[in-house]
Amino acid sequence: MGRTIPIIKLRDNLIVSIQIELTDMLVAELKENVAMEVRLHEVSGLVLEVSAVDFLDSYIASSIQQIAKIASCMGVSTILAGLDPSVAITLVEMGADMGVDTALNLESALDRLEHEQSVERARDAQITEMILSELESSS
Repeated sequence: MGRTIPIIKLRDNLIVSIQIELTDMLVAELKENVAMEVRLHEVSGLVLEVSAVDFLDSYIASSIQQIAKIASCMGVSTILAGLDPSVAITLVEMGADMGVDTALNLESALDRLEHEQSVERARDAQITEMILSELESSS
C-alpha cells in the first residue's frame, strides 16, 4: 500500500509536501512514516512543505509541532516551508508559536539545511583533526 503523503529523500534531507487536508489518521500515519524514514535513511534535515495548505488550524499547527519534535528527538532539524501569507497572518493573530524554523519556500529551506549540515561537517572534521593530533602527540 502506498503512502498518502509522500516522503522524498534528497541528499541528507527528507521532504514532506503536504498537499491534502490532514486528518487524525493521516497525522498518525505521517508521524510514523517520518520517524521510520529518518531512521532508515539517517538524514539530518526535514522539510515540511505546506504551500498547498490553504488554512492551518490549531490541530494542523499542533500536528506539525509534534512531527518536528519527533524529528528533533532523532537528531533531525525541521524547517516549515511555504506558508501562505494569509496562513502566516492567521497564525500570528491566533498567537500560535509553531516552535519550528520557517523558510519562505522549499529552496530556501534546503539551502538553510545544507548550510547547517556543511557547518556541522566542518566542525566534525575539526574535532577529528584535534583528536588525531592529540593521539599522535601522545604516541
